[in-house]
Amino acid sequence: MIFALFYFLLGMASIVVQAAVSEYFNAWLGARPDPMALIVVYLGLQRGKESGLIGGFILGLLQDVLSGGLLGANALSKGLIGHATGCIRRNVTGREALFHAILVAIASAFNAALLVFLLFIFLPDVPVTSYYWVEAGKTTLLNTFLAPLLIGLLVGAEERIAPAAAGSPYPEKS
Repeated sequence: MIFALFYFLLGMASIVVQAAVSEYFNAWLGARPDPMALIVVYLGLQRGKESGLIGGFILGLLQDVLSGGLLGANALSKGLIGHATGCIRRNVTGREALFHAILVAIASAFNAALLVFLLFIFLPDVPVTSYYWVEAGKTTLLNTFLAPLLIGLLVGAEERIAPAAAGSPYPEKS
């Protein structure tokens, strides 16, 4: 029950960051982070492929509704990212910051590429400009730098909330 509340509050916080705080990043750095992608990678690594898939789908659907874009595109993208990170969690031996940064960079690049692919399929008349790729690159770089900090903070918060249940973040390593 406490984990459900923790993840619900985490999802709500990511929505607030996506809607309000990302504009401050845009003003200061010229790029917006994608907190939903960061949270989905965290869910996949901490809770496995099923939780990553479900959490990613729900957060992506909320992102689609809030952004007004192609409905279901972010839901598919974030769901696949959560499932993929959940699948590789058993092959990870530790919580290295570099691994989290690389994983989020790959996830952000995949997100941008999949959104363009879906745009070509469902809205072929809408052009994809070079501006989109520049913004996607800046978002990928910003997410890459924020990933170790955010994932480390979330792991620490989860261990404080329920220390016995959190245990090792990658228990299936054999």
